[in-house]
Amino acid sequence: MVVFTIMAVKINTSTLESDGAASLLALSISGGLATMVTIFTLGHVSGSHINPAVTVAYTLIKHFPLELAPLYVCAQLLGSIIASLLLEVVYGSQWQIALVKRTGTVTQAIVAEGISGFILLFVCSSVATDTRAIGQFAGLAIGATITLNIIIVGPISGGGINPARALGPALASWDFTDVWVYVAGPIVGGILGAAMYWLLRPAEVKKQGTGKDVSIKHVIKAISFRDSSTTSYSTL
Repeated sequence: MVVFTIMAVKINTSTLESDGAASLLALSISGGLATMVTIFTLGHVSGSHINPAVTVAYTLIKHFPLELAPLYVCAQLLGSIIASLLLEVVYGSQWQIALVKRTGTVTQAIVAEGISGFILLFVCSSVATDTRAIGQFAGLAIGATITLNIIIVGPISGGGINPARALGPALASWDFTDVWVYVAGPIVGGILGAAMYWLLRPAEVKKQGTGKDVSIKHVIKAISFRDSSTTSYSTL
């Protein structure tokens, strides 16, 4: 849904001759809203990772089970490919307008994507994994982060942020121009963002009030979004 919404808005704004600022604003708001709706709709079912960078980052810091990571990434890519094919049915050849394209240099684009990944995973780590956070507001915080990220990096990199957002359409169109930028940037930045928040997290908050261990070693034993305690392990 997230990929379909963002790409559809990009196609529509291009055909309606919107100015650059209006198009960027529409893309950022639609991306944030689609992410927020998906989290509130499916967060209790799957954790709503949506983004391979989230899955990879939390797997590497052992907050998400390694055995589930490939399934999640494959599902994310499959969803992105299906969204791209649906857009081709609806919009015809115009759908390729929605492919992520950078306007800056390769270096500028990958740094921008890395920064966006860092910010996103830092926020996700705070609102979705910290026992002190108000988990009910995680969807709002993460959706707002997506909106801000697109506004910040969109004019430089095109605002991929999500590797599935770039890789799915690339596979559907068989156009892999610069796709590595949108895969490597968010994943590397996301890993650093998640690791940074974990390092800043006080050791004492890794214990719940009941004394139950919620360290990385404990969390990896269970699917992150399922726990009977008041703390959600959703990585969103």
